[in-house]
Amino acid sequence: MELMVLSNYGAEEKIISDSTTVEEIKKTLNELNWSDFHQVVLSINTNNWIEVGGNLNEDGLSSMYEENGKQFVISEPPSSVKHMTEILISYFNRDGKFKIKNRFE
Repeated sequence: MELMVLSNYGAEEKIISDSTTVEEIKKTLNELNWSDFHQVVLSINTNNWIEVGGNLNEDGLSSMYEENGKQFVISEPPSSVKHMTEILISYFNRDGKFKIKNRFE
């Protein structure tokens, strides 16, 4: 899976890895300054991906994913960077827990 960070409201794009690991996911989310706006995208392909992002200031946090071309947005925003990390790791592990622990519409 590809791990990418979009910063400055999408103006800056950086691919972290083409073959992501759980450690890279944790490191990436923990090293970002969440006072600024970032989006972290983990993708299998263009029709199957998940994104967490926002900031800890006025914008807040969010998550959305696309599965087979259909998009879903989280109902209750992630509560912390740790929560966003858990969502991405669940998606990476393909265990479906992110869908069970969070409601997406």
